[in-house]
Amino acid sequence: MKKPLTRDRIAQAGIAIADAEGIGAVSMRRVAAALAVSTMASYRHVKDRDDLVVAMVDAITGQTQMPTGPEATWREMTRTMALADWHAFAQHPWLIEVWSTTRRRMDMASLDQLELVLESLERAGMGRTAGSTVIFGVAGLTLGMAALMIEDPAIEVASGMELGEWRRQVGSDLGDHLRETHGRATRFMSDLHEHAGYATFVEVLESFLDGVAARHGAAFKA
Repeated sequence: MKKPLTRDRIAQAGIAIADAEGIGAVSMRRVAAALAVSTMASYRHVKDRDDLVVAMVDAITGQTQMPTGPEATWREMTRTMALADWHAFAQHPWLIEVWSTTRRRMDMASLDQLELVLESLERAGMGRTAGSTVIFGVAGLTLGMAALMIEDPAIEVASGMELGEWRRQVGSDLGDHLRETHGRATRFMSDLHEHAGYATFVEVLESFLDGVAARHGAAFKA
């Protein structure tokens, strides 16, 4: 028996296409073809391509299990959100491009997650403005580091060179003169790939959260 067409099935088909070929390959027509349905049938569940992308993000973000209950601290909640976002970027690198816009349309799972984190910050004694600053900081840190560290497989295929190899080549191309005049900077570039990973992200994230706790002092219960 043929499975009924649902918004989630359409989203999952879009995710599969984006994972294989990048977000640029996703269209209503491609998704409909992958599901062996008419494009018009898809429009009964998804309004347009933008809504399709929203559904895709919703399906991914909705997999995150956030801590629950009043005992969940602001730090635990914020860390869970950031680590979940990082893993989502690593598994679906096209998400980096989707998130890198001032006009990103929010999905319900992301709104649910944001509500929980803001609530935990408020319970800890943080005001609205300061809470927004923490959210911006964590989101910017996660997205920015992901953009620097995680590559879309389609780019690797097109270049014919694995990212680590490419970075080492860039480091060696700087030449002896620059290695003498800019020793620290050239070493950083040459060794970048050795440090550009999950462990480094976690270290930076914890340093940021330490700074938040220190900045707000005793009034901000961690």
